[in-house]
Amino acid sequence: MIKILTVMDNEVSGNQGLKACHGLSFYIQKDDVKFMFDFGPGPETWENARRMNVPFKEIQYGVFSHSHYDHSSGFLWAEEYGMTGAAAVYGAEDSFFQAKYSAEKGGRGGNAYTYMGCGFSKEYVASRVSQALVCRDSLKLAHGCWAVGNFQRDCLWEQIPGKYVKEEGSKMVPDLFEDEICLALELQEKEDPNKDLDRKENPDKKENGLALIAGCSHPGIVNMVKTVEKRLSMPVRIVIGGIHLMHADDERIQKTVRELKAMGVKEAAFNHCSGSRLQEILTVNGMKNIGLKTGDCLCL
Repeated sequence: MIKILTVMDNEVSGNQGLKACHGLSFYIQKDDVKFMFDFGPGPETWENARRMNVPFKEIQYGVFSHSHYDHSSGFLWAEEYGMTGAAAVYGAEDSFFQAKYSAEKGGRGGNAYTYMGCGFSKEYVASRVSQALVCRDSLKLAHGCWAVGNFQRDCLWEQIPGKYVKEEGSKMVPDLFEDEICLALELQEKEDPNKDLDRKENPDKKENGLALIAGCSHPGIVNMVKTVEKRLSMPVRIVIGGIHLMHADDERIQKTVRELKAMGVKEAAFNHCSGSRLQEILTVNGMKNIGLKTGDCLCL
């Protein structure tokens, strides 16, 4: 079984004792492997996790989807709450540890920026985990568990907003989120009394599929799904997390939903930066969406 517990989201679910912040964090358990996927923006993440009895000392992998503060800065409290035996997993380190910004209106010459980075260095991470693992393409973490990055950018309509920049030398350059990664978990095959007959009739049929857990999907969720399927030779059946369509127009949202359905994605559990308009378009297109707010748990 795969258990996904929403430790931090923009909204809180039925447990009013938990806190909601603009950010994302999941505690994930697949069989006996335990992950912290993203860390939210601050200590509220860890307080939520403590209230839900997350076993900090048993976490084996702390996975950073990318280095924006709302997904990574909560790591600054990891040692305080006892997550010291885990391995850190992140994408291209040259990009991850660069200073990230969002370009805002105003300022002298229009050059006003808001800091969006993680707020710590590679050395800081290394000093607080058992080891640091860099995912350059795909990285197997355990049986049926992979980190995947360096996504193909074939769907050119999945554009990254121009406001996202990073500091490179003495200038600001567009941030293409080369550091973004996702987590891919193999789903267990469900018992089917007609399974043996089906296999005889369709010997090449792929039985299992993947759950893809994303942070913000800045490279584009369709690009990410296509890359994961190509690298791991398995279809993605459910997409979970943020897909950054909260400011997208209807045309892009509809195209995204159509493409996901065409690739065989059956379910979605979108939250954080995905946007309310996405929910409406998913409903119209007949795709099931399980909204995961702070405190919500999904078992697959």
